Amino acid sequence: MKYMAIILILCSSASAIAYHGCTLAPDNLSGWVVCTDTTLILHTTNGGLTWTPQAVPPDTIARRIFDVTCVDGMYAWTTGKHNLHAAEILATTNGGNTWERQIAGFSKYGTRIEFYNQNYGITVGGDGALARTTDGGGYWDQIFTDWYQAEYYGVSIVDQTHSWICAGWPDSLATGQGYIVWSVDGGLTWDTVNGYHALGYEDFFDMRMFNGASGIVVGGYEDTYAPIIWKTTNGGSSWTPISVPAGIYYLRALDFVDNLGWAVGKSGSIIHTTDGGNTWTTQTSPADSTLFDVDFSDGQHGLAVGYDHILRTTDGGQTWISVGIEELIIDSPNHITLTVAPNPMMHMTDIEFQTTDGKLGVLAIYDATGRVVKDLTGLLSVTGHRSSVSWDGTDQQGKRLPAGIYFVELKTTQQSASEKVVLLE
Repeated sequence: MKYMAIILILCSSASAIAYHGCTLAPDNLSGWVVCTDTTLILHTTNGGLTWTPQAVPPDTIARRIFDVTCVDGMYAWTTGKHNLHAAEILATTNGGNTWERQIAGFSKYGTRIEFYNQNYGITVGGDGALARTTDGGGYWDQIFTDWYQAEYYGVSIVDQTHSWICAGWPDSLATGQGYIVWSVDGGLTWDTVNGYHALGYEDFFDMRMFNGASGIVVGGYEDTYAPIIWKTTNGGSSWTPISVPAGIYYLRALDFVDNLGWAVGKSGSIIHTTDGGNTWTTQTSPADSTLFDVDFSDGQHGLAVGYDHILRTTDGGQTWISVGIEELIIDSPNHITLTVAPNPMMHMTDIEFQTTDGKLGVLAIYDATGRVVKDLTGLLSVTGHRSSVSWDGTDQQGKRLPAGIYFVELKTTQQSASEKVVLLE
């Protein structure tokens, strides 16, 4: 794969890229950003001012990378999906000069990954599954919790004995959506007695436990997009709602440095706390689309990423600057064209596509959280000819979806393409 004419500038990119995970090393300079709609792993050595692509293992078909973490400027790991049914972990020990596959295969995909040190790490995913390593990823234990419907999105490692994970959307709303569970034996087993299970429409997307008793979980309500910040001071026996500033929507990620914390989410929301999460204030964000991740190396230097935006700050979030790829040309013999019209749409839109690689794969509609809301694969026709599929703004069950931003993605055996579509009331 060749990368040509890549330039980073202080503005948004010309076409949207789904930046989904970010990490900044303790030196405040080295960091990585990963994407869910390309095979890109981007690397910085100057705190996010400029970014360059790094080579991934050659088998890049259908890869989606959801998250990245590092312990320093040399050791980093990603988690995501290698194909339609298998989670994948990539790792580097040389600053990203080379990435090697550590396939855990513990789930249909990996959503978030965290390392306590160079050896001990946990990654979580769908179907109530997770994996843990004690040797830097040389071997991953595959662990299945009792909550097989849970989609785990957040993980917090207190130490090599105590860890916590949280979940959002399960396969069935009948059982409730949110789960918070913990382990006291190094991640081998997860509490099935005292774990918290929300009975309503709560999605929990990320959490940070400060110790065995105190911690924060963030997320949102699926039916209203209202944000959630809950805090526990008694080891998860109970959770207290924390007031969220006006105009903030559901939250996708958070990070803490001592008592300083940041949370990000829908519509570019960024909020900040200086007292361990008891009170929060809004920070000005240059992003207007969902931010999926945030990571700080100290109280001043941080990154946040989302659709079409890589944000950086050097003053604790008082000012956030957006950087983006102006041009990235990837040498490839295959090509997909994908158009959506009308856009914005109200009742119906036509998805037109053409591909030349000979085999069609998956056509699906995703919401702003990255979740599939409508699978249109069964309507795909022969490749090599321009074809179209109609979408009426409903989900897989035929229920009208709420107004907002959605994403149409077409994948083949070699390529993928996506387009943003706005659904009106």
